[in-house]
Amino acid sequence: MAQAQEYITKNMNLLPEYQEKYLKDLLANIYQTNEETGEISGIATQSPLYGNPVLDEAGNPMFEALAGGFTSDAALAKTDQYGTPIEGTEGGVAAPDVMRFTDAQTEAIRRMTGYTDPETGEVVYESGVGTYKPFLEDSRGTFGKGIAALDSSMGAYNPQGQIQYDAQGNAQLDSQGQPVRQGGYKDFYDPFVEDVIDSTYADIDRAGAIENIGQRAQAVGSGAFGGSRQAVQESELQRNIMDQKARTGSQLRSAAYTGAQTQAQSAFENQQKRGQSAGQLFQGLGSGIGALGEATQALGMQDVNSLFNVGSLEQGQLQNEYDVQRAGQLEEAYEPFSRFSYMRDILSGVPSSGTSLAAAATPQASPLGGAMAGANIISGGQGQGNIFGGLGGLVNR
Repeated sequence: MAQAQEYITKNMNLLPEYQEKYLKDLLANIYQTNEETGEISGIATQSPLYGNPVLDEAGNPMFEALAGGFTSDAALAKTDQYGTPIEGTEGGVAAPDVMRFTDAQTEAIRRMTGYTDPETGEVVYESGVGTYKPFLEDSRGTFGKGIAALDSSMGAYNPQGQIQYDAQGNAQLDSQGQPVRQGGYKDFYDPFVEDVIDSTYADIDRAGAIENIGQRAQAVGSGAFGGSRQAVQESELQRNIMDQKARTGSQLRSAAYTGAQTQAQSAFENQQKRGQSAGQLFQGLGSGIGALGEATQALGMQDVNSLFNVGSLEQGQLQNEYDVQRAGQLEEAYEPFSRFSYMRDILSGVPSSGTSLAAAATPQASPLGGAMAGANIISGGQGQGNIFGGLGGLVNR
């Protein structure tokens, strides 16, 4: 029986030699391993985000200098926003960061929340919140004075004077335990009235004495010297003198009392008016003090807002500068990868004129397989059911 032949065909598409060399050089620059030393090289062997640290001869890290270049003196090195010297590197990309509050923003926060010097304990700023409270307390006190002044101006006039009260509202007492009064008629009574009355009495007495002398002279001239008639005349004269004294004294005292009463009442009315004016004045001052407190806090908050807004502008500018610098470093770090990607695109766009390599092969029959097939034929001819039984039967014979 003839055995069918099997054919196996292998095909390979090979790039042109120049393209194959181009691709090998490209991949070797990206990543390759030295077969002898095992060292790997290429731009993909290290992250482009991390640069190579700059070290001095002793192997100590160096810092970026303020004047450019690198320095081993930390005092001459650039610092970040936290005050830490920046270590020098070749290549690499700065870590992402957020700008902290600027000095203006920190100052605004201190003025708003209050700040105490941690070293000296001195209170540099009181809290800007609630600065109106002392003004409101002063305003309330001033308003109270106005109300008290208005209350005192509502009392009725007392000729004996107004009772005086202390700060606690208690009546002031004299040494005899009587209420102290001010503004009564006695305070305005003319102290010279009695002197005037005494002088008037003396004038009346002198006039009476002169009148008495005249009457005596007249009596003597009429021949009625002495006797009851003269006594009656002198008694009548004395009575007239006493009546004149009484009328004159009462009139002077009445006039003095009326004048004192008028002055006291006028002073009381003036005092009431002054009290009402003072009450209105104190109320106006209280309102002004309260408004001053509100204005003080509002102006303080305006200063805080101005400082914070200026600080926000400065913070935003610093953040933008940092982000632009970092974006430039990222672009520089990934530029080689972009260049190789561009070169890969060039290779993929070049039409390929590669050759094909084909190989055909015919499989050969296995000798063992032929032997086994013959054994099975013999075994089948003797009536055995399997190869192992056939071989066994053949051996036993």
